Amino acid sequence: MKIRTTVAALALSVSLALPLAACGTADDSAAASTSTTSTESTTSTDSTSETTGFGGGMPGGGQGGPGGSVDVSSVTTEEQLVELVQDAYGDPGLDLHRGHQPVEDVLDEVLGISHEELHVRMDAGQGLAEVAEDLGVNPQELIDGMVAKYGVAIDTLLADGTITQEEADQYLADLEAAFEFRVTWDGEEATPTYSGLDA
Repeated sequence: MKIRTTVAALALSVSLALPLAACGTADDSAAASTSTTSTESTTSTDSTSETTGFGGGMPGGGQGGPGGSVDVSSVTTEEQLVELVQDAYGDPGLDLHRGHQPVEDVLDEVLGISHEELHVRMDAGQGLAEVAEDLGVNPQELIDGMVAKYGVAIDTLLADGTITQEEADQYLADLEAAFEFRVTWDGEEATPTYSGLDA
C-alpha cells in the first residue's frame, strides 16, 4: 500500500508539472504565446462562436476548442440544444479525458478528488466510471450530476415554448444517454453522432 501511495504521489507531482492540455488548459507561457500568435484566427473563431453559441458546433468543442467550457445558459435554439447533447458525448480526440473541463465542477464535487488527481488516474488508464468505482462512488451519480448541469438548457427552451414537454423529456433522455456513454466509454466504441429528435 505504501508503494502504491508513493507511486501515486510521484505521478501526481509529475502531472502537475505538465500542461493539462486534455482539459483545454495550458501553462501560462504556452497560453501567452498562443494568444499573441493567433490573433487572426481568433477573429474567425469568435464569429463562429457568436453564431452557434459554442465552438463552431464541433462535437466536444464547447467554447475555447476541444474540452473548453460550454455556456449552457447561451442555448436559445433547438439547434444549439442538439449541439449541446452532442457535446455531452465528449471529444473522442481527447481519449479517456474526452474534454472533461465543461463538467469539471461536477466531477470535483461528486468524486471528491482534485482535477490533477483525476488526470493522474485517467493517464493511468482509468475511465470516469472506473475512477468513480475506485473511490466508492456510483458512476450514475456522475451521470446525474452532469445531466442536471446541462439539463438547464432543456428547461429554458421548454419554458420559452421552443420545445414541448414531450420533446423536453426526449432531449433529457438523450442527454442522459450521451453522458452515460461518456462516463462508461470503453476506449474503443465510436462516438455516436447526435442529430436531434427527428433522426
